[in-house]
Amino acid sequence: MIKIKDLKLTFPGFSLDSINLSINKGEFFSLLGPTGSGKTVLLESIAGLKRIDSGKIYINNRDVTNLNPEKRNISIVYQDCALFPNMNVKENITYGLRFRKHKNYSSRLDLLVEMLGIEKLLNRYPHNLSGGEQQRVALARALIVEPDILLLDEPFSALDVNTKEIVQSEIKNIHSALKITTIMVTHNFSEVFSLAEKVAIIYKGKIQQVGTVEEVFKKPNSKFTARFVGMKNIFPASDIKNLINLEDIKENKHYIGLRAEDIIVGKENLQTDYQFKGKITAVYNNGIYSEVKVKAGDITFTAYLTPNRFFELELHENKPVTLGFNKRNINFISESG
Repeated sequence: MIKIKDLKLTFPGFSLDSINLSINKGEFFSLLGPTGSGKTVLLESIAGLKRIDSGKIYINNRDVTNLNPEKRNISIVYQDCALFPNMNVKENITYGLRFRKHKNYSSRLDLLVEMLGIEKLLNRYPHNLSGGEQQRVALARALIVEPDILLLDEPFSALDVNTKEIVQSEIKNIHSALKITTIMVTHNFSEVFSLAEKVAIIYKGKIQQVGTVEEVFKKPNSKFTARFVGMKNIFPASDIKNLINLEDIKENKHYIGLRAEDIIVGKENLQTDYQFKGKITAVYNNGIYSEVKVKAGDITFTAYLTPNRFFELELHENKPVTLGFNKRNINFISESG
């Protein structure tokens, strides 16, 4: 559906460097990375709002590299919604239809209005709408023209937590119903877990890793990606081998990564592939889970425990414990990043 080949774009002090991506038809794809990594620039390059220096962009096997934005059949929704203040909701939604001829969009309008629950807003103006209502109107405006691709640039960043959850659910339902290929830019993990099927990690204008959400978060391919996706335990492989008899250290993989939730803490022997003794050095409780630091040999591990498990074990600083993890949860990481 979307194929990006060797895309390059240079600004003073920043560049997108050799971007290669393939996004399937109907897929919900996320560009994830820290602020300033190039996510929005890449999104706008796909939309035709930024002219690239070299490379190719294909949509449905059509080379759109040099086409103007209006020729690409792409809709984009920004975090600030960008509604026209002098138009009511219905006029905002149908604005793009003036550029489309010989189509009856009344049924499409009715469908989107119903799906987004904005029937009572049609005669109101943007300044009388909440943030969530404005975002729904912006989505309806983007979708009514039946785009091949929907681009979302940090669509939830201006919403409060409760409204964000509701709008996320609505976007998920719309994507499921309409099957529009969607690319979402975000730096928020929860949005990726809630919506995306595949994700690309981007940093300093380069794609670091592409895969399913589970692959990228469970099996990051570099130290940067591992740290970025929240892998708390990253150690030189030699240090781990000094602690336990770890087999199958892969060639050129110099680090071992373990997610904190995959490390088991107990009092005695554990039903895990590997286990060893340690002592608690710090405890942090945020109400949802407890973070426990355990020193074993020269390594300090981080483990996450549920509140029930934490209190059941009666954990506290300086308490001896047994740590364990399973072979399937070990991630071998290259030295780059």
